[in-house]
Amino acid sequence: MDLKTYLRVINPIVALLVLILCLYAALFDDGFKPEGVFKGSIPTYFLAKGLFCSSALYILGQIC
Repeated sequence: MDLKTYLRVINPIVALLVLILCLYAALFDDGFKPEGVFKGSIPTYFLAKGLFCSSALYILGQIC
């Protein structure tokens, strides 16, 4: 498997998994409390990190 195949096929899957993992960490911090995301605490950090990392991975795969 060459690098181009990895970036086009595997990278979006990894980006989706990163997003799902970070959303899970944000929403299920202390049980299911979605209001923690809007208060600006640690769940907000995980939500922002998931959005940034997954979008960066996806865009990298589309550019290369």
